[in-house]
Amino acid sequence: MRIFLLCLLLLAPWVAADIYKTVDKDGRVIYTDKPKDEKAQKLELRDINTTPSPPSLPESTAVDSFQSQPAAISYKINIISPRQDVIIPIGQRDLAIAINVAPALRGDHLLVYFMDGELLEETTANNIIVKDVPRGTHTIVVEAIDPGGQSLGTSAPVSVSVMRPVIKKPAPPAPTPR
Repeated sequence: MRIFLLCLLLLAPWVAADIYKTVDKDGRVIYTDKPKDEKAQKLELRDINTTPSPPSLPESTAVDSFQSQPAAISYKINIISPRQDVIIPIGQRDLAIAINVAPALRGDHLLVYFMDGELLEETTANNIIVKDVPRGTHTIVVEAIDPGGQSLGTSAPVSVSVMRPVIKKPAPPAPTPR
């Protein structure tokens, strides 16, 4: 609390009162604006160092700000492979994802491929291959992003089902009655 008061006193140049420092019988230092006794020591505080604010910038008009920012791009993304609700057969281990994007992807933009909400890959390629997709139903979504990670377009989700063989362990032998 004392440090707070000291900082407050040092940072408040508009306070014109004198500041006194005393030490009580327990050795604690006390700062106050009213001396408690004749042992109180009057402090001379230094002037606070200030810097003038920079000159204000001219106000811009709506036309200036519109012309200085590039036009926002919006991509239309369609997943062309796999088709909606397709079933991937047992023998097929990998899944190819192919898309169409319009207009053509700019050089500093990326396509982000997701399966079940998890990131598969960030790339500029219009197709990728996902190795050893686990069995079950999965949802695929592709999104275009700018260098700052802002979304510039998202595909409609596509659901695929992957078939995998299930290896069943033989049932344990039934206990025989004794």
